[in-house]
Amino acid sequence: MPNAMLLVACGDATRRDEFVRLLSEAGWENVLSASSMAEAAGLLRGTSWACAIVDSELADVPGLKAVPILQGLCPDAKIIFTAPENTRELETQVRALDILYYYISSGDPAELAAAVEDAIGAPRPVRARRHPRILVVDDDRDFHALVRALLEGAGYEVTSAHSEREGLDAARREKPDIILLDIIMESTTDGFVFCHEARRDPHIKHIPILGVSAIERRMALRSTPGEERGLFPVDGYLRKPLVREQLLAELERLVPERRDDHDEPEQQRGSAPASAPSAGGG
Repeated sequence: MPNAMLLVACGDATRRDEFVRLLSEAGWENVLSASSMAEAAGLLRGTSWACAIVDSELADVPGLKAVPILQGLCPDAKIIFTAPENTRELETQVRALDILYYYISSGDPAELAAAVEDAIGAPRPVRARRHPRILVVDDDRDFHALVRALLEGAGYEVTSAHSEREGLDAARREKPDIILLDIIMESTTDGFVFCHEARRDPHIKHIPILGVSAIERRMALRSTPGEERGLFPVDGYLRKPLVREQLLAELERLVPERRDDHDEPEQQRGSAPASAPSAGGG
């Protein structure tokens, strides 16, 4: 999933700091916090994907009223609602909301960490190396060679898989930062099957997937598969042949962990836009 934001919105400073400390100690980095709905809205607006821990007590409006407003600003946000203590009336109101989890802050902190992990995945271990890893799933070996040369020159590590099944096995084994996925491999549905199986697997469902294909040209489609999230649940989509700048821009958007010194090598910065064409495949 793309650049998942983890936000704690709570009007009580003590509990807000405790939530942030708990999540930081569990391994999540850059946990943001807000004391009010207005402050939280400013952070969530325009975010493509996020997990927001919204407390019943905010500085400006009750948390129950804040939840639908924040969901309107960020429809894909996973909401965890918290309260210092539970009542039957409050629980009834909370259960009527479209939320991921209801957490009572006097309970087991492991419950909150588990809910956050369900929303955005487990925190990634700190790696000695800083190069994000990309898994390329495509049956076209010429395409692999072109993309590998482009991406390694831009500071990524590349792992290759040449079929739907090989790709799923590699994703589970390697836990890449992002998956570059073709659609047409051994059959015209391989990419779709890969996506749906990946999204059902709790171990890899949070890995962003960037779809790449020439299926529109090969099958005379009027729309791109990337526009049909129910059919092809990817986080981004590019048509083949790939344009270098478009590919790198999408990877920058979708990969949370980029190198601090991610400027391209000198020989890349001065080069003209290049395409990575598909030599067959789909």
